[in-house]
Amino acid sequence: MDTEQILADLRIELNRLNQAIAALESLDGTATATTAAAKAAPVKAKKRRLTPAGRKRISEAAKARRAARRKQAVAKPASKKTTGRRTVSAASRKKMAEAQRKRWAARRKQVAKPATKKTRGRRTMSPAARKRISAMMKKRWAARRKTAVKPAPKQIRGRRTTSAAARKKIAEAQKKVATKKPAKKITAVKTTVETPAEAAAATAE
Repeated sequence: MDTEQILADLRIELNRLNQAIAALESLDGTATATTAAAKAAPVKAKKRRLTPAGRKRISEAAKARRAARRKQAVAKPASKKTTGRRTVSAASRKKMAEAQRKRWAARRKQVAKPATKKTRGRRTMSPAARKRISAMMKKRWAARRKTAVKPAPKQIRGRRTTSAAARKKIAEAQKKVATKKPAKKITAVKTTVETPAEAAAATAE
């Protein structure tokens, strides 16, 4: 592009800016004398005429640019563009393969250990914890046995229950009573005190 073409484009742009300024000023009611010039017909760009020497220079410059582009294209072969894929070099592929092998080895080690079965709503206990719990339960049972109270004898309706020792004592007492001799009956003797008159009457009879 030459300077005349650039100047023509700038004048056209200036004309557009003047028209926009005039429109804004008319809205505010502050139009100035410059708006009249802005409303004038746009300036037509003058056509540029090239001389044979100028055309020759332009063609030579274009040929030089094309030759340089061809050299660059031959030196660097264009890489095939894949849709949404990145090209990976051989070294990076090797690194990725080694990293993947390490991950697989770690997973195999984890799989080798059998996983403990999880029961619904139950907690898994270690052998040491089970041993401690069993020892505590044994202590509790021993304490309960020491403090256990003998069960009370069953009561019969309307009767008193006696132990074996009490029954034995009662039987021995009954035997003693049975072996004793019956006591002699003591007859009551009347003792009367007679007066002298009664005694004289008794002797007279």
